[in-house]
Amino acid sequence: MRGRSTGWRSVLFSLVLATIVAAAAVPASAGGQPGPVTLSTSCSGPGPNGTVAAGQTDTCGVDLTGGTLPAGSAVRITLQGPAFTSVSCSPAGQLAGCSFQISNTMTFHGFIGWETIQFAPDGPSQGGGAPVTQTAEACTPTCHFVPLRIDGPGAIVGTPYRPRPMPSAPYAYAVCTGPNADGTVSETQADTCLIYTSGTGAPYINGDALTIARVSPADATVPGCGDSPVTDTGARGPGSSTTSCSYRFGGSNPVSGQGVFIGTEIVSIPSTVAPGAAIVEDATFCPAPQPAPQPATCGESPISVTGPGATVIDEIPPTFTSMPPDMTVDATGPSDTVVQYPAPTATDNAPGAVSISCSSASGGMFVVGTTSVACTATDVSGNSATASFSVTVQNTFDSLCRVTGLEVSNGGVAHSLCVKLEGARDAAASGDSVSADGKLGAYVNEVEAQSGKALTDQQALHLEGLAQLLMP
Repeated sequence: MRGRSTGWRSVLFSLVLATIVAAAAVPASAGGQPGPVTLSTSCSGPGPNGTVAAGQTDTCGVDLTGGTLPAGSAVRITLQGPAFTSVSCSPAGQLAGCSFQISNTMTFHGFIGWETIQFAPDGPSQGGGAPVTQTAEACTPTCHFVPLRIDGPGAIVGTPYRPRPMPSAPYAYAVCTGPNADGTVSETQADTCLIYTSGTGAPYINGDALTIARVSPADATVPGCGDSPVTDTGARGPGSSTTSCSYRFGGSNPVSGQGVFIGTEIVSIPSTVAPGAAIVEDATFCPAPQPAPQPATCGESPISVTGPGATVIDEIPPTFTSMPPDMTVDATGPSDTVVQYPAPTATDNAPGAVSISCSSASGGMFVVGTTSVACTATDVSGNSATASFSVTVQNTFDSLCRVTGLEVSNGGVAHSLCVKLEGARDAAASGDSVSADGKLGAYVNEVEAQSGKALTDQQALHLEGLAQLLMP
Protein backbone atom coordinates (compact mmCIF):
# COMPACT_ATOMS: atom_id res chain seq x y z
CA MET A 1 0.00 0.00 0.00
CA ARG A 2 2.88 2.41 0.87
CA GLY A 3 4.79 1.69 -2.33
CA ARG A 4 1.72 2.30 -4.50
CA SER A 5 1.19 5.73 -2.88
CA THR A 6 4.79 6.73 -3.60
CA GLY A 7 4.52 5.77 -7.26
CA TRP A 8 1.36 7.78 -7.71
CA ARG A 9 2.95 10.87 -6.31
CA SER A 10 5.91 10.52 -8.69
CA VAL A 11 3.63 10.29 -11.70
CA LEU A 12 1.65 13.34 -10.56
CA PHE A 13 4.83 15.45 -10.12
CA SER A 14 6.06 14.50 -13.60
CA LEU A 15 2.78 15.57 -15.18
CA VAL A 16 2.81 18.96 -13.42
CA LEU A 17 6.44 19.68 -14.40
CA ALA A 18 5.75 18.81 -18.05
CA THR A 19 2.78 21.16 -18.10
CA ILE A 20 4.85 24.05 -16.72
CA VAL A 21 7.66 23.54 -19.24
CA ALA A 22 5.20 23.33 -22.14
CA ALA A 23 3.45 26.51 -21.04
CA ALA A 24 6.74 28.40 -20.82
CA ALA A 25 7.66 27.36 -24.36
CA VAL A 26 4.47 28.72 -25.94
CA PRO A 27 4.93 32.35 -27.22
CA ALA A 28 2.28 35.05 -26.94
CA SER A 29 -0.24 34.86 -29.76
CA ALA A 30 0.25 37.19 -32.73
CA GLY A 31 -1.49 40.52 -32.22
CA GLY A 32 -2.00 39.93 -28.50
CA GLN A 33 -0.50 41.89 -25.65
CA PRO A 34 2.95 40.86 -24.45
CA GLY A 35 3.41 39.36 -21.04
CA PRO A 36 4.43 41.46 -18.00
CA VAL A 37 7.21 43.25 -19.84
CA THR A 38 9.78 45.26 -17.83
CA LEU A 39 12.62 47.29 -19.28
CA SER A 40 15.76 48.96 -17.97
CA THR A 41 18.26 51.51 -19.22
CA SER A 42 21.83 51.78 -17.97
CA CYS A 43 23.25 55.22 -18.76
CA SER A 44 26.84 56.45 -18.88
CA GLY A 45 28.27 59.88 -19.70
CA PRO A 46 31.70 61.29 -20.59
CA GLY A 47 32.49 62.59 -17.11
CA PRO A 48 34.52 60.99 -14.33
CA ASN A 49 33.37 57.45 -13.61
CA GLY A 50 30.73 57.71 -16.34
CA THR A 51 28.90 60.72 -14.93
CA VAL A 52 27.11 63.22 -17.14
CA ALA A 53 26.36 66.94 -16.85
CA ALA A 54 24.13 69.42 -18.63
CA GLY A 55 25.39 70.12 -22.12
CA GLN A 56 26.93 66.64 -22.42
CA THR A 57 25.88 63.41 -24.13
CA ASP A 58 24.48 60.41 -22.26
CA THR A 59 24.53 56.90 -23.79
CA CYS A 60 21.98 54.44 -22.41
CA GLY A 61 21.75 50.71 -23.13
CA VAL A 62 18.11 49.49 -23.28
CA ASP A 63 17.44 45.94 -22.04
CA LEU A 64 14.45 43.63 -21.59
CA THR A 65 14.38 42.55 -17.94
CA GLY A 66 11.07 40.66 -17.80
CA GLY A 67 8.20 39.31 -19.92
CA THR A 68 8.16 38.59 -23.64
CA LEU A 69 8.53 40.81 -26.69
CA PRO A 70 7.37 38.90 -29.76
CA ALA A 71 8.97 39.30 -33.15
CA GLY A 72 7.52 42.30 -35.01
CA SER A 73 6.74 44.24 -31.86
CA ALA A 74 8.34 47.59 -30.99
CA VAL A 75 9.62 49.48 -27.96
CA ARG A 76 9.39 53.25 -27.65
CA ILE A 77 11.31 55.35 -25.10
CA THR A 78 10.09 58.89 -24.37
CA LEU A 79 12.51 61.23 -22.52
CA GLN A 80 10.79 63.63 -20.14
CA GLY A 81 13.66 65.41 -18.43
CA PRO A 82 15.88 67.16 -17.76
CA ALA A 83 16.05 69.57 -20.71
CA PHE A 84 17.57 68.06 -23.83
CA THR A 85 18.26 69.02 -27.42
CA SER A 86 18.07 65.64 -29.15
CA VAL A 87 17.37 61.93 -28.56
CA SER A 88 18.17 59.10 -30.95
CA CYS A 89 17.99 55.30 -30.86
CA SER A 90 20.11 52.68 -32.58
CA PRO A 91 19.01 50.58 -34.31
CA ALA A 92 16.15 52.98 -34.93
CA GLY A 93 12.58 51.72 -35.10
CA GLN A 94 9.69 52.93 -37.24
CA LEU A 95 7.66 54.67 -34.54
CA ALA A 96 7.92 58.39 -33.90
CA GLY A 97 10.51 59.42 -31.36
CA CYS A 98 13.10 57.01 -30.03
CA SER A 99 11.95 53.47 -30.86
CA PHE A 100 13.35 49.99 -31.50
CA GLN A 101 11.95 47.26 -33.77
CA ILE A 102 12.04 43.73 -32.29
CA SER A 103 13.20 41.33 -35.02
CA ASN A 104 13.23 38.12 -33.00
CA THR A 105 11.11 37.10 -30.06
CA MET A 106 12.76 38.04 -26.76
CA THR A 107 11.77 36.38 -23.52
CA PHE A 108 12.68 37.44 -19.99
CA HIS A 109 15.88 39.32 -20.90
CA GLY A 110 17.95 40.62 -23.78
CA PHE A 111 19.70 43.68 -25.18
CA ILE A 112 17.39 45.86 -27.30
CA GLY A 113 19.61 48.80 -28.42
CA TRP A 114 21.25 52.12 -27.61
CA GLU A 115 19.65 55.44 -26.70
CA THR A 116 21.74 58.63 -27.13
CA ILE A 117 20.65 61.80 -25.28
CA GLN A 118 22.13 65.27 -25.82
CA PHE A 119 21.25 67.35 -22.76
CA ALA A 120 20.70 71.09 -23.04
CA PRO A 121 23.53 73.27 -21.73
CA ASP A 122 21.34 75.18 -19.23
CA GLY A 123 20.83 72.19 -17.01
CA PRO A 124 20.35 71.98 -13.24
CA SER A 125 21.11 74.92 -10.99
CA GLN A 126 24.54 75.40 -9.45
CA GLY A 127 25.30 72.72 -6.89
CA GLY A 128 22.37 70.42 -7.76
CA GLY A 129 21.49 67.57 -10.11
CA ALA A 130 18.42 66.19 -11.87
CA PRO A 131 17.50 62.52 -12.51
CA VAL A 132 16.86 61.28 -16.00
CA THR A 133 13.10 60.57 -16.31
CA GLN A 134 11.66 58.51 -19.18
CA THR A 135 8.64 56.40 -20.04
CA ALA A 136 8.62 53.14 -22.00
CA GLU A 137 5.98 51.55 -24.22
CA ALA A 138 5.74 48.06 -25.68
CA CYS A 139 3.77 48.00 -28.96
CA THR A 140 2.41 44.69 -30.35
CA PRO A 141 1.07 46.59 -32.30
CA THR A 142 -1.06 48.39 -29.70
CA CYS A 143 1.23 50.39 -27.41
CA HIS A 144 1.10 50.00 -23.64
CA PHE A 145 3.22 51.66 -20.98
CA VAL A 146 5.53 49.24 -19.24
CA PRO A 147 7.80 49.64 -16.20
CA LEU A 148 11.22 51.18 -16.95
CA ARG A 149 14.14 51.19 -14.53
CA ILE A 150 16.84 53.84 -15.13
CA ASP A 151 20.25 53.32 -13.55
CA GLY A 152 23.97 53.74 -14.21
CA PRO A 153 26.30 56.69 -13.44
CA GLY A 154 24.60 58.72 -16.16
CA ALA A 155 21.16 58.43 -14.54
CA ILE A 156 21.68 61.75 -12.75
CA VAL A 157 22.50 64.84 -14.82
CA GLY A 158 24.94 66.92 -12.79
CA THR A 159 25.63 70.61 -12.75
CA PRO A 160 27.79 71.70 -15.67
CA TYR A 161 31.26 72.94 -14.84
CA ARG A 162 31.01 76.66 -14.23
CA PRO A 163 34.37 78.28 -13.47
CA ARG A 164 34.29 80.97 -10.82
CA PRO A 165 34.57 84.49 -12.29
CA MET A 166 37.76 86.11 -11.05
CA PRO A 167 38.99 89.63 -10.34
CA SER A 168 40.91 90.88 -13.36
CA ALA A 169 43.99 93.01 -13.96
CA PRO A 170 45.12 95.47 -12.83
CA TYR A 171 43.59 94.15 -9.54
CA ALA A 172 44.57 97.22 -7.46
CA TYR A 173 46.15 100.66 -7.43
CA ALA A 174 48.38 102.54 -4.97
CA VAL A 175 48.37 106.11 -3.65
CA CYS A 176 51.73 107.04 -2.09
CA THR A 177 52.59 109.92 0.24
CA GLY A 178 56.00 110.83 1.63
CA PRO A 179 56.95 112.64 4.86
CA ASN A 180 57.85 115.99 3.27
CA ALA A 181 55.50 118.91 3.84
CA ASP A 182 54.15 118.63 0.29
CA GLY A 183 53.75 114.85 0.53
CA THR A 184 56.80 114.09 -1.59
CA VAL A 185 59.41 111.51 -0.68
CA SER A 186 63.17 111.79 -0.89
CA GLU A 187 66.17 109.53 -0.51
CA THR A 188 66.60 107.98 2.96
CA GLN A 189 62.89 108.50 3.68
CA ALA A 190 59.90 106.14 3.89
CA ASP A 191 56.99 106.31 1.47
CA THR A 192 53.54 105.26 2.71
CA CYS A 193 51.44 103.66 -0.03
CA LEU A 194 47.74 102.90 0.45
CA ILE A 195 46.49 99.98 -1.67
CA TYR A 196 42.93 99.99 -3.05
CA THR A 197 40.88 97.62 -5.20
CA SER A 198 40.68 98.51 -8.88
CA GLY A 199 37.12 97.21 -9.20
CA THR A 200 37.89 95.29 -12.39
CA GLY A 201 36.48 91.82 -12.86
CA ALA A 202 34.60 89.80 -10.25
CA PRO A 203 34.72 90.38 -6.47
CA TYR A 204 37.42 89.11 -4.15
CA ILE A 205 36.26 86.33 -1.84
CA ASN A 206 37.44 84.72 1.37
CA GLY A 207 40.84 83.11 0.84
CA ASP A 208 41.90 85.19 -2.16
CA ALA A 209 45.44 86.58 -1.88
CA LEU A 210 46.87 89.74 -3.43
CA THR A 211 50.60 90.50 -3.34
CA ILE A 212 51.88 94.01 -4.08
CA ALA A 213 55.57 93.93 -5.01
CA ARG A 214 58.09 96.70 -5.50
CA VAL A 215 59.50 96.61 -9.03
CA SER A 216 61.61 99.77 -8.88
CA PRO A 217 63.62 101.50 -7.56
CA ALA A 218 65.48 98.21 -7.47
CA ASP A 219 67.20 98.86 -4.14
CA ALA A 220 64.10 100.10 -2.31
CA THR A 221 62.77 97.77 0.39
CA VAL A 222 59.42 97.19 2.08
CA PRO A 223 59.93 97.12 5.86
CA GLY A 224 56.26 97.27 6.80
CA CYS A 225 52.80 96.11 5.73
CA GLY A 226 49.43 96.94 7.25
CA ASP A 227 46.11 95.16 6.83
CA SER A 228 42.57 96.53 6.61
CA PRO A 229 39.05 95.54 7.70
CA VAL A 230 38.82 93.19 4.70
CA THR A 231 42.35 91.75 4.66
CA ASP A 232 45.05 90.25 6.85
CA THR A 233 48.74 90.65 6.06
CA GLY A 234 49.87 87.94 8.45
CA ALA A 235 52.62 88.12 11.05
CA ARG A 236 56.01 89.61 10.23
CA GLY A 237 59.09 89.39 12.38
CA PRO A 238 60.43 92.58 13.96
CA GLY A 239 62.89 94.33 11.70
CA SER A 240 62.02 92.15 8.73
CA SER A 241 62.35 93.79 5.34
CA THR A 242 61.20 92.39 2.01
CA THR A 243 60.12 93.77 -1.34
CA SER A 244 56.39 93.02 -1.16
CA CYS A 245 53.24 92.89 0.96
CA SER A 246 50.71 90.05 0.79
CA TYR A 247 47.07 90.62 1.70
CA ARG A 248 44.62 87.75 2.27
CA PHE A 249 40.93 88.53 1.99
CA GLY A 250 38.66 87.26 4.76
CA GLY A 251 35.07 87.36 5.86
CA SER A 252 31.91 86.02 4.31
CA ASN A 253 31.09 89.06 2.19
CA PRO A 254 32.71 89.44 -1.25
CA VAL A 255 34.79 92.59 -1.76
CA SER A 256 33.81 94.37 -4.96
CA GLY A 257 33.97 97.79 -6.55
CA GLN A 258 36.70 100.36 -6.96
CA GLY A 259 38.46 102.06 -4.07
CA VAL A 260 38.02 99.51 -1.28
CA PHE A 261 41.00 99.88 1.05
CA ILE A 262 43.15 96.73 1.00
CA GLY A 263 46.11 97.68 3.18
CA THR A 264 49.23 99.77 3.72
CA GLU A 265 52.70 99.29 2.23
CA ILE A 266 55.77 101.11 3.55
CA VAL A 267 58.51 101.62 0.94
CA SER A 268 61.95 102.61 2.23
CA ILE A 269 63.91 104.78 -0.23
CA PRO A 270 67.72 104.44 0.07
CA SER A 271 70.22 107.23 -0.58
CA THR A 272 71.28 105.60 -3.85
CA VAL A 273 67.99 106.24 -5.66
CA ALA A 274 68.31 108.66 -8.58
CA PRO A 275 66.17 111.80 -8.51
CA GLY A 276 62.96 111.51 -10.48
CA ALA A 277 62.81 107.74 -10.03
CA ALA A 278 59.21 106.51 -10.13
CA ILE A 279 57.74 104.04 -7.67
CA VAL A 280 56.78 101.08 -9.87
CA GLU A 281 54.80 98.14 -8.48
CA ASP A 282 52.90 95.13 -9.69
CA ALA A 283 50.16 92.93 -8.27
CA THR A 284 49.90 89.14 -8.19
CA PHE A 285 46.42 87.72 -7.59
CA CYS A 286 46.04 84.13 -6.42
CA PRO A 287 42.48 82.85 -5.94
CA ALA A 288 41.32 80.81 -2.99
CA PRO A 289 41.59 77.03 -3.53
CA GLN A 290 39.10 76.04 -6.22
CA PRO A 291 37.11 72.81 -6.59
CA ALA A 292 38.25 70.49 -9.35
CA PRO A 293 38.64 70.82 -12.23
CA GLN A 294 39.26 74.56 -11.91
CA PRO A 295 42.95 75.22 -11.22
CA ALA A 296 43.94 77.93 -8.75
CA THR A 297 46.18 79.79 -11.19
CA CYS A 298 47.63 83.20 -10.30
CA GLY A 299 47.64 86.35 -12.43
CA GLU A 300 50.15 89.21 -12.46
CA SER A 301 49.79 92.80 -13.65
CA PRO A 302 51.43 96.20 -13.18
CA ILE A 303 49.38 98.63 -11.13
CA SER A 304 48.95 102.39 -11.16
CA VAL A 305 50.94 104.33 -8.54
CA THR A 306 49.80 107.91 -7.93
CA GLY A 307 50.09 110.55 -5.24
CA PRO A 308 52.83 113.05 -4.34
CA GLY A 309 55.06 110.20 -3.21
CA ALA A 310 54.88 108.36 -6.55
CA THR A 311 58.21 109.88 -7.63
CA VAL A 312 61.39 110.22 -5.57
CA ILE A 313 62.51 113.83 -5.17
CA ASP A 314 66.26 114.46 -4.75
CA GLU A 315 66.93 116.46 -1.59
CA ILE A 316 70.36 115.13 -0.63
CA PRO A 317 73.16 117.68 -1.28
CA PRO A 318 76.54 116.72 -2.68
CA THR A 319 79.39 115.76 -0.38
CA PHE A 320 82.84 117.33 -0.59
CA THR A 321 85.47 114.65 -0.96
CA SER A 322 88.46 117.01 -0.80
CA MET A 323 89.07 120.63 0.18
CA PRO A 324 92.28 122.68 0.06
CA PRO A 325 93.93 122.96 3.47
CA ASP A 326 94.26 126.26 5.27
CA MET A 327 97.30 127.91 3.73
CA THR A 328 99.75 130.75 4.39
CA VAL A 329 101.69 132.55 1.63
CA ASP A 330 104.11 135.45 1.55
CA ALA A 331 102.62 138.70 0.32
CA THR A 332 103.98 139.92 -2.99
CA GLY A 333 101.98 143.15 -2.83
CA PRO A 334 99.67 144.95 -0.49
CA SER A 335 96.49 143.76 -2.25
CA ASP A 336 97.43 141.71 -5.28
CA THR A 337 99.15 138.60 -4.06
CA VAL A 338 98.26 135.79 -6.47
CA VAL A 339 97.37 132.54 -4.65
CA GLN A 340 97.00 129.13 -6.31
CA TYR A 341 95.24 126.32 -4.42
CA PRO A 342 94.20 122.76 -5.41
CA ALA A 343 90.67 122.40 -6.80
CA PRO A 344 88.10 121.00 -4.34
CA THR A 345 86.13 117.88 -5.38
CA ALA A 346 82.63 116.63 -4.50
CA THR A 347 80.35 113.70 -5.28
CA ASP A 348 76.57 113.24 -5.25
CA ASN A 349 74.31 110.25 -4.63
CA ALA A 350 72.43 110.98 -7.84
CA PRO A 351 73.78 110.72 -11.38
CA GLY A 352 74.93 113.89 -13.05
CA ALA A 353 77.77 116.36 -12.75
CA VAL A 354 78.44 118.35 -9.60
CA SER A 355 79.50 121.96 -10.17
CA ILE A 356 81.82 123.69 -7.68
CA SER A 357 82.44 127.40 -7.30
CA CYS A 358 84.52 129.28 -4.72
CA SER A 359 84.21 132.87 -3.48
CA SER A 360 87.88 133.58 -4.31
CA ALA A 361 89.07 131.57 -7.25
CA SER A 362 92.38 129.83 -7.39
CA GLY A 363 94.86 132.11 -9.20
CA GLY A 364 93.10 135.23 -7.96
CA MET A 365 94.64 138.11 -6.03
CA PHE A 366 94.44 138.21 -2.26
CA VAL A 367 95.07 141.09 0.13
CA VAL A 368 97.43 140.93 3.04
CA GLY A 369 95.74 139.19 5.93
CA THR A 370 93.46 136.13 6.28
CA THR A 371 90.72 135.52 3.73
CA SER A 372 88.04 132.82 4.18
CA VAL A 373 87.35 131.06 0.88
CA ALA A 374 83.83 129.53 0.71
CA CYS A 375 83.18 126.82 -1.90
CA THR A 376 79.72 125.63 -2.98
CA ALA A 377 78.98 122.26 -4.63
CA THR A 378 75.65 122.02 -6.50
CA ASP A 379 74.06 118.87 -7.99
CA VAL A 380 71.73 118.59 -10.98
CA SER A 381 68.68 118.90 -8.72
CA GLY A 382 69.88 122.20 -7.27
CA ASN A 383 70.86 120.79 -3.88
CA SER A 384 74.04 122.44 -2.61
CA ALA A 385 76.66 122.02 0.09
CA THR A 386 79.30 124.50 1.28
CA ALA A 387 82.76 124.16 2.77
CA SER A 388 85.52 126.67 3.41
CA PHE A 389 89.23 127.07 4.04
CA SER A 390 91.41 130.09 4.84
CA VAL A 391 94.20 131.78 2.92
CA THR A 392 96.58 133.91 4.98
CA VAL A 393 98.74 136.37 3.05
CA GLN A 394 101.47 137.23 5.51
CA ASN A 395 103.62 140.36 5.48
CA THR A 396 106.49 140.19 8.00
CA PHE A 397 110.08 141.36 8.00
CA ASP A 398 111.17 137.83 7.12
CA SER A 399 108.55 137.33 4.39
CA LEU A 400 109.41 140.71 2.86
CA CYS A 401 113.07 139.72 2.82
CA ARG A 402 112.19 136.48 0.99
CA VAL A 403 110.09 138.34 -1.56
CA THR A 404 112.84 140.94 -1.98
CA GLY A 405 115.35 138.21 -2.71
CA LEU A 406 113.05 136.77 -5.37
CA GLU A 407 112.29 140.04 -7.15
CA VAL A 408 115.59 141.99 -7.02
CA SER A 409 117.77 140.90 -9.91
CA ASN A 410 121.02 142.04 -8.29
CA GLY A 411 122.16 139.83 -5.45
CA GLY A 412 124.17 142.55 -3.77
CA VAL A 413 121.25 144.96 -3.79
CA ALA A 414 118.94 142.23 -2.47
CA HIS A 415 121.36 141.53 0.37
CA SER A 416 121.61 145.21 1.24
CA LEU A 417 117.84 145.53 1.37
CA CYS A 418 117.45 142.43 3.59
CA VAL A 419 120.06 143.78 6.03
CA LYS A 420 117.90 146.86 6.51
CA LEU A 421 114.82 144.66 7.06
CA GLU A 422 116.63 142.51 9.61
CA GLY A 423 117.70 145.62 11.50
CA ALA A 424 114.14 146.88 11.51
CA ARG A 425 112.93 143.50 12.75
CA ASP A 426 115.36 143.46 15.62
CA ALA A 427 114.53 147.02 16.59
CA ALA A 428 110.83 146.29 16.56
CA ALA A 429 111.39 143.19 18.62
CA SER A 430 113.21 145.23 21.27
CA GLY A 431 110.47 147.84 21.27
CA ASP A 432 112.51 150.51 19.51
CA SER A 433 109.89 151.65 17.07
CA VAL A 434 111.81 154.78 16.08
CA SER A 435 114.84 152.80 15.01
CA ALA A 436 112.62 150.25 13.26
CA ASP A 437 110.85 153.02 11.39
CA GLY A 438 114.18 154.55 10.36
CA LYS A 439 115.53 151.30 8.99
CA LEU A 440 112.30 150.67 7.05
CA GLY A 441 112.61 154.19 5.64
CA ALA A 442 116.14 153.37 4.50
CA TYR A 443 114.73 150.20 2.84
CA VAL A 444 112.13 152.25 0.99
CA ASN A 445 114.71 154.79 -0.16
CA GLU A 446 116.97 152.08 -1.59
CA VAL A 447 114.02 150.38 -3.32
CA GLU A 448 113.10 153.66 -4.97
CA ALA A 449 116.73 154.11 -6.04
CA GLN A 450 116.71 150.66 -7.69
CA SER A 451 113.43 151.29 -9.57
CA GLY A 452 114.15 150.81 -13.24
CA LYS A 453 117.48 149.13 -12.41
CA ALA A 454 117.52 146.00 -10.23
CA LEU A 455 113.73 146.30 -9.91
CA THR A 456 110.95 147.09 -12.30
CA ASP A 457 108.81 150.06 -11.46
CA GLN A 458 105.94 147.74 -10.53
CA GLN A 459 108.13 145.59 -8.30
CA ALA A 460 109.43 148.68 -6.57
CA LEU A 461 105.89 149.89 -5.89
CA HIS A 462 104.92 146.50 -4.40
CA LEU A 463 107.95 146.36 -2.11
CA GLU A 464 107.47 149.95 -0.97
CA GLY A 465 103.84 149.28 -0.16
CA LEU A 466 104.65 146.18 1.87
CA ALA A 467 107.36 148.02 3.80
CA GLN A 468 104.98 150.82 4.64
CA LEU A 469 102.51 148.26 6.05
CA LEU A 470 105.23 147.16 8.49
CA MET A 471 105.90 150.65 9.79
CA PRO A 472 104.68 151.22 13.35
